[in-house]
Amino acid sequence: MKSGDKPEAGKARGRTLKQNPIGEAKPNATKSARYYDPQTLKLLWGRAAGHCAMADCRVELFVTEDDYDPVCVIGEMGHIAASSNAGPRAHLELDMRARDSYDNLILLCRNCHRKVDTLKLSYPRQRLLEIKANHEAWVRTALPERGFTNLRWNVLRLQGDFPFDPTTIAEALSPDQDAGVLQISVSAAREPWSSIQENLKTQIHALIANSDAVASRVAVFPLAPVSACVYAGYLLTNRLNVRGFQYHRDQATWIWPKNSEGLTTPVVAGPAGSISASAEVFFLFELSAPVDASATVDATGKDRAVYRCSVPDMSTGWLKSKAQLDELARKAREMFEAAAVRSPDSPRWHIFYAGPAPGGVVVGQQLNPTMIPEVQLYEFQRPRHIPSITITRHDSSLTRWTITDDSG
Repeated sequence: MKSGDKPEAGKARGRTLKQNPIGEAKPNATKSARYYDPQTLKLLWGRAAGHCAMADCRVELFVTEDDYDPVCVIGEMGHIAASSNAGPRAHLELDMRARDSYDNLILLCRNCHRKVDTLKLSYPRQRLLEIKANHEAWVRTALPERGFTNLRWNVLRLQGDFPFDPTTIAEALSPDQDAGVLQISVSAAREPWSSIQENLKTQIHALIANSDAVASRVAVFPLAPVSACVYAGYLLTNRLNVRGFQYHRDQATWIWPKNSEGLTTPVVAGPAGSISASAEVFFLFELSAPVDASATVDATGKDRAVYRCSVPDMSTGWLKSKAQLDELARKAREMFEAAAVRSPDSPRWHIFYAGPAPGGVVVGQQLNPTMIPEVQLYEFQRPRHIPSITITRHDSSLTRWTITDDSG
């Protein structure tokens, strides 16, 4: 540019974007310059609503901890077919410019991006295309239009032996509405756990039998024994759009408080040192009270591993925010995935849960039937925990698509 010439409109002075070469990819080409058209960015982030596209994650991709801190973007644009010829799911015939197009991109959080690129055999191109399409369909059905919504939720009421107050359920769902109510009564005092388990499985499978992972919406209002809540979450799976609610006894309401400041979130502690691939694994959730599982742990012998998820302010009133519930789900998923990797041949997992009922539901949702062994749940009956429900992989409705029955 000669002295005195003005830059062209819309172009930054002294800066040129590197664009992808046009044409067929050559065998010696390794990587595109990764030029993303502004329209591509708008479509990708807008249609995903700024959330990770993985159905078992869907974390918001903008994080901030303080008003004085900048917003931290944890979202990444993953390539369905690799940007480079040597990358995961590489498609050598794909035009270099097309590799950075909207059709070849998926919005993910950093953890899920690394997972799909590392486990490339588990996430081929077609599966990622389906994940992206399902997520964008979920966004269209889950978000209100122009500030209003006619979304309807299947309400699941898990009722135990204590009085259940449903009067604020409609207000808790507002502006959404219910599409029907299913009440499941659970009484460990009057029924054996085997009957409770069968009843839960029958009714929840019927609730979701004609639903799909995109359109299904289930609002869970639980006030039942924690084993029933964990098992209900497992049956619902984390593929459905499930919204959990906590009954706040002091206010006598199911509505989440609008202003909840200074709240704590769970922290996880795993076993130190090496762990046997065939160790029995124990998960202790200490949210409302400490868990003493020493007798059961000691009875398994030395081949064991113990994971803890706890909060410093254990109390029955710990859960006050849906953000806490979401974080509990994330921490539970991290523990289960870590245990599956470190002890892939474990014959049995044990879950001791002392916490709020909706927390039990989200913990159960994180139990992936494709990666768990038999799971034993426990219920506290003073002065000790007793075995309650035994979860098997084939209890889940997901086994219709994810697990082949090789019994024959």
